[in-house]
Amino acid sequence: MTGVQTCALPICFPVDSNTGAQGSQGNVGGTGNIGPTGNTGPTGPTGNTGVTGATGPVGNTGAAGATGPTGDTGATGPQGLAGATGATGDTGPTGPQGPTGDSGPTGATGPTGPIGATGSTGATGPTGADSTVPGPTGATGPTGPQGEQGVTGATGVTGNTGPTGPTGDTGPAGAVGATGATGNTGPTGPTGPTGSTGPTGVTGPTGAAIVDITNVTLATYTLVLGDAFDLVEMNNASANTVKIPTNANVAFATKTEINILQTGAGQTTIAGDSGVTVNGTPTLKLRAQWSACTLIKRDTNTWVVVGDMASS
Repeated sequence: MTGVQTCALPICFPVDSNTGAQGSQGNVGGTGNIGPTGNTGPTGPTGNTGVTGATGPVGNTGAAGATGPTGDTGATGPQGLAGATGATGDTGPTGPQGPTGDSGPTGATGPTGPIGATGSTGATGPTGADSTVPGPTGATGPTGPQGEQGVTGATGVTGNTGPTGPTGDTGPAGAVGATGATGNTGPTGPTGPTGSTGPTGVTGPTGAAIVDITNVTLATYTLVLGDAFDLVEMNNASANTVKIPTNANVAFATKTEINILQTGAGQTTIAGDSGVTVNGTPTLKLRAQWSACTLIKRDTNTWVVVGDMASS
């Protein structure tokens, strides 16, 4: 029988009329795995630092004022255009990493692996009758092995890193604290040296000593010359009075002193005869039993009383 040519893209094989039909083409190999993500692109340049404001004059140091509130962080401004590359400065702080760029497109599918070897020829079917009816088709040969996996496509380009926003403005400085309170007064300096003692004054004359004590029980007693510089005791259970006579009646010397003592329960009052002035405070009455006073002649008919006198 004349030979027949069977084709299976892309190769054609001659087949003998007695050979079974060619087995079906092997399955196409699976798509290769996506390659690893490429390295992160370089960090964008750091924005320029804002100009520092001039330093204000230093104020007087006062008590520490309350700390002012922290100013709000300024909004992130747009990134400036990239300036010309200057000399390499000091390495600035690393900016935050930008977001990961979109995944690159999937690489093209690798070429189809070579077609597997043709399976072994199936058993020859029985010879058909000598007629125009063809014999039955032989059994299909086994499927050839799967071709090798295609080459992985190239990884897409990593997207650009997003720009770093500029630093926000510095918050305003807190107000200057109030002037501190005045400090405590310093300690008193040492006392200066004591001055020299002045000369001792002339000793005054010695007063006359009490020579006599006169005990009086009368309700009214008028002083006599012999009472000068002596003690007169008023011993009466009822109120009583000591009378100072005028200088015309009894000429006591100026500066004469006479002591009066109330020994009785009756209150003693000092009084002057008509024409005699007697001064004293708060009254001219002795305060209580055993109170005493001194009568001092200051002028011709003027006397003063000093001692334990009643308030009213």
